[in-house]
Amino acid sequence: MIPLSDLLLWSFAGVLFGSLISWIPGFHIFNIMALLVAVFGVGELIPVQAFPFFAIGAIVAYAYVSAISSVYFSVADESAVFLLFPTQRYLLLGRGHEAVLLYLIGAVAGTLVLVLGALFVFPKVLPPIYQATSPYITYFLVAIVVFMFMSEWPKEGDRGKTPLQRLWLAWRQILGGIAVFLLSGILGFAVMNTNLLPTTSAYTRLTPMFIGFFGMSWVLLNILSNPPMLPQKLDDKVESSVYNTLKATFGGALGGTIAAVYPIITGGMGALVAGHITSQRGDDAFIISQGVNRVIYYVGAFTLLFLPNLRLTRGAAAWLVSSVYTPKSYAEYLAAIGVILLSAGISFLFTYYLSKLIARSFTVVHIRKLSYIVAVVLVVISYVLTGPMGVVVLFVSTAIGMMAAAFNTRRSYCLGGLVLPVLISMTGHTGEVMHLLGLG
Repeated sequence: MIPLSDLLLWSFAGVLFGSLISWIPGFHIFNIMALLVAVFGVGELIPVQAFPFFAIGAIVAYAYVSAISSVYFSVADESAVFLLFPTQRYLLLGRGHEAVLLYLIGAVAGTLVLVLGALFVFPKVLPPIYQATSPYITYFLVAIVVFMFMSEWPKEGDRGKTPLQRLWLAWRQILGGIAVFLLSGILGFAVMNTNLLPTTSAYTRLTPMFIGFFGMSWVLLNILSNPPMLPQKLDDKVESSVYNTLKATFGGALGGTIAAVYPIITGGMGALVAGHITSQRGDDAFIISQGVNRVIYYVGAFTLLFLPNLRLTRGAAAWLVSSVYTPKSYAEYLAAIGVILLSAGISFLFTYYLSKLIARSFTVVHIRKLSYIVAVVLVVISYVLTGPMGVVVLFVSTAIGMMAAAFNTRRSYCLGGLVLPVLISMTGHTGEVMHLLGLG
């Protein structure tokens, strides 16, 4: 294990790196870390044994600071798509800073749950539970996908002038969701099972697809919709209750833990679980639950790489880090927990003061101008990581993400790009589907 001074230095560098890029709309810490490794490599820029601690600092910062882009710029990754509508309501009432504070309450609660769990529960309880339940992951996935569709109800069926119009209006949102799920699944299947992208992009081949689904499509919507830039209040107060906070913590922790432990079940699916547990308690509980869910999903999943008697590799960052160095000792596990606490404290302060700054100057720079710059940067990232075909995948996935907006359906259905190919593989039908699509 590296000396304590180096550990603190690189952990702080990770927090600083994550904090500086995580508030920018459309930027995801996984993409930027992959870009960093692709351009500069690991070993000369960062000591190999320090890389996991640099990464965990950056991931903690992302779990906190990305609330800024979700609340003020309406741009989310897949784990924050459920967060958007409640926070947009706060923003339109001039209460964007309050929405950030609610999210931070959830993030702090999620950090405490994660740290206590990592110290006293995970080492003894998680391995046997995981061994007993992991054979049934296919059933978990199918159940969550079915629940996603079942939780959508026919809407607007009373607005059409004719029976056919009413039937279409009632079901278009659900049918649109199914179409988005299937199209994103076909794209994901092609990306995973063909040579569409270069083999040198093994660890980043899904990056342009997810940038298109959840980053670029939001950026384009900001450009097209030209949202109003309303003055924001700077008051440090929130309207919530202890009961709502506790219930939101339970819901967020449950959804985040499921997503962190089991492969393919993502933070967006965890957010769906958390959202349904808290949806009857109001927007405040909902936003808090999303903060809990995202911290446990992102940070918890990465922490499993350090757990000596389990050492699960969950998430793009964990795969990226494990390709270079995998922590091996219990001392490194305890050090990682300490880094989480240190990073959470710094990230909390950074997010709080950045929210104050942006709320105060919210009307100075229009989001539309910022979105043009971010769109160009996202194209450049996709090109550097995956070449010209990566840019093609980016454009196709962006169109699918925009399609979800056109049908006013959940953006989370784009998770079909990951879920559907994996389900096909788990059931042993990859060859048949390749033949059916004319891919092999």
